Amino acid sequence: MIHQFQKSLQHERDQAEKADWIYREVLKATDIVRFNSDTDSDMLMQRQDIDLLLTIRGTTFKISEKFRDKDYGDLYIEVFSKYPHTKGWMHTGKSNAIIYFTPTSMYWITHNSLIECYEKILLPIIPEVWYQDLHQSQQSICTKKIQINGIETNIQLIQAHNFEGKAWDTIGISIQFEILSKLGVKFKKIKTTFSV
Repeated sequence: MIHQFQKSLQHERDQAEKADWIYREVLKATDIVRFNSDTDSDMLMQRQDIDLLLTIRGTTFKISEKFRDKDYGDLYIEVFSKYPHTKGWMHTGKSNAIIYFTPTSMYWITHNSLIECYEKILLPIIPEVWYQDLHQSQQSICTKKIQINGIETNIQLIQAHNFEGKAWDTIGISIQFEILSKLGVKFKKIKTTFSV
């Protein structure tokens, strides 16, 4: 299936009003500054995977915002934005937190704890050849088993086929929040009603 990048981007932008309501009503945010105008300064923030600044109780956070139409109980981590030469937000992101919306929940994920888990635990045990094999197969998803601290678990490798004047593939991994928690990733799950 071909992923239409501009359509996906517009879908995310359409969610902004609902997300802002949750930030104000649930998180009690006092200030929200979005970087979605496609100006040079906004694009500079976007390239660092920073979608907005969110001020809560006097502290301003740089937020990466993600939307998913179903809660699979896992986090998708973008390893390659354009395989094989352009790294994804896991490598290039500069946010303080990732806010991950599903239709029934909002996850607040501390970015530094995710980076530490990825760099120290996941990156060394996921062979580069797995990404190559997925890319060459042109499949969208495959399941792989990995050993973490002596425990065998499944991860999903996911490839999105993009087309917007030219084609490219985005590749990442998906791992259960339950496993991420055991690996020291700090996150909070907040129940919401958010239809994406």
